[in-house]
Amino acid sequence: MELFVIMAIEGVVVQSPYVDRSDGRFVLVEATSAGLEVFRQRRAERAESLRHLIEELSEREQHAVQVGLPALALALALALALALAIQARPSHCACR
Repeated sequence: MELFVIMAIEGVVVQSPYVDRSDGRFVLVEATSAGLEVFRQRRAERAESLRHLIEELSEREQHAVQVGLPALALALALALALALAIQARPSHCACR
């Protein structure tokens, strides 16, 4: 909750009025337009930092990164989907 308060004070998030307390969440948070801009800026900064780091690699290493990143991104997406599916499974489910 403390992180939400800090982010709300900074104006990057607001509490959504559309909270369904029966789903177990204490608060539903939405990004403000300022929050989305902060997200975009930070993403651009990370991309620029990574670009500089990759430029320091040899041509062969750069090629390996170019080939390997899509596979890594897919693996991470699948792992996240699996984690979310496991988390969403009802606790009374006998499927283990």
